[in-house]
Formats: sequence, structure tokens, C-alpha cells
Amino acid sequence: MFLNYFITLNIILLPVSSLFFSDFILIWLILEISNFLFICAMNFSMNNKKMIFFYFMIQIMASFIMMLSFIFNHVFSSSNLILYILITALMLKLSIPPFHLWLPMISKFLPWKMLLILLTLQKIIPFYIMSLIYLPLYLIFFIIIICSILPPYMMLNMTNFKMLLTYSSINQSSWMILLIYMKNILWLKYFLFYSMISLSLMTTFSLFKIILTSYYFKSSFKFNNLLIILMFNLSGLPPFSFFYMKWYSLFTFLKLSNLLILFILMMMSSLIMLYIYVNMMINSFFFNKIQSKLINFNFSSSLNLSLTMFITLFFSSIIFII
Repeated sequence: MFLNYFITLNIILLPVSSLFFSDFILIWLILEISNFLFICAMNFSMNNKKMIFFYFMIQIMASFIMMLSFIFNHVFSSSNLILYILITALMLKLSIPPFHLWLPMISKFLPWKMLLILLTLQKIIPFYIMSLIYLPLYLIFFIIIICSILPPYMMLNMTNFKMLLTYSSINQSSWMILLIYMKNILWLKYFLFYSMISLSLMTTFSLFKIILTSYYFKSSFKFNNLLIILMFNLSGLPPFSFFYMKWYSLFTFLKLSNLLILFILMMMSSLIMLYIYVNMMINSFFFNKIQSKLINFNFSSSLNLSLTMFITLFFSSIIFII
């Protein structure tokens, strides 16, 4: 038990500590230690060893490509090839299309706590490395287009919440890349905001052992309303907090850049994702009127959920103010 808590604590602290360094080799070393600890945590909490080995192989492949870019950087002083190799490795680690197929395969086997870490903490260092390098504009366009089109298409008629949040995370990568392109700290604020919302959602799903939307449809009316609020917040529907974060991000982007096409693209992506979430919520609302099955709320679960919601709202407010 102590070892499990120790590993989890280090998984949280290592990505945060990397933000204080600018040396690529040191950041890469922290990234590999964090991946190793995450694999250890997976081994403690998962019975499917094939998926653990599969994740291990993906990370080895990405790490090898990153090392290759560092070696080429010493041999060839400056080359576009080195940049493309490094970006490819980062896209693989971040599961950005077309290197995304490994993430949905693993996500459905992960416990909620491990999925939260994989979709949030494990992405901090790769995004930070992206913020330190130059990203060509055509590559920005490519990533945003593919991250805006593919996840909504894959989320249509999907019934597994783990898969829904996984593809939602891939879609959020387009926002992260857009903000990283502006070369300011706003990408980190957006990422922390998204992480807080994911924390509240996945804690709720974990406490009540919800995986499929069918269980959600059969839950009590009050519980459905709670999840509707959380999902609307994730979708960026006004007047929820994530809407203001997205609006502020787009306003800042327009202020610092004149790329109107990217602005329109991000707006269209947000509307498509909003449609998917709202459609799922509406189906739930009307289905609940036909068939309702009360869920058993115990005091411990309610207390943990309330505490998580309070922490999420508090830190979200602080992040937005800063």
C-alpha cells in the first residue's frame, strides 16, 4: 500500500517538476522515470498484462525516436529532419492522430484513477517539450484539423464513458497545440482547467462504478442531473466555467494572431463536440422519464464526491483568475 502511494505521489510530482527545467536531456530523463513509475502503477492495478506490455512497447518506441532526434542534433547542427523526428515522437506519446490508436485500446482496460493520470499528468511533459520547440504553421493546421474531425466522428453512438473521455482528450490536444503556438503560459492554464474537470468527472464515475452510458441512463434523476452538469462543463457550454476558458483562449489567440481560419476551425470543432455531448444528455433526460432506477448513495461516496467538486471549483477559479 505504501509503495502504491509513493509511486502515485511521484507520478504527480515529476511532471510538475519538469516545468522548472529547460534542458531537453533532463526533461526527457524525467519523462522516462515518470513513464516507468506509471507502468509500475499499472502493474499494481491492472490484471491485463498484455495491455501493460503494449503500453511499454509504445513508450519504448517513442523514447527511441526522441533519442534519435537528440543524437542527430549533435551530429547535424540544425535540420528540419531533426525537428520532424522529435515532433513525431511527441505526437506518439500524446496519441495525436495518426498515432492515436494505442490510446483507445489501452483506455478501456484502465481503472478510472489510472485513466485520469494517463489523460492528464502523463501529457504534461510532452506538451511542455512542444512549447520549447518551433512548430511550423502547416503542422499546426494539420494537427488541429485531424484532432477536430476524427474524435467527433469516433464518438458518435459510443456507449463507453472511458472511450468517450479518451477521444475527448484527443480533441482537447488541438486546443493545447493552438495555445502552444502562441508561445505563452496560457496552454498550461487551459491544461490545468481541463485536468480539474476530468478529475471531477472520473472521480464521479469511479465512486459509482459507471462505465457504460446505459447505466447512466438508468440512474436516478438527481444523479443524472449531476452528470449532465459535469458533461456540459466539459463540452464548453455557456455559462459553465470551461466555456469562459475556451472563449478567453480564442480571444487571446485572435488578439495575438490574425489566423482567422484557425479560429473558425476551432469554433466548428467545439460546436461538433457540443452537439455530441448535448445529444447524449438529451437522450439520457428523456430515457430517464421512461425508466428510472435509483442509485444507492452512501455517505462516504457523497462526501468524497462533494470534496472533489469543491476542490475542482476552487482550483478552476484560481487558474482562471491567474
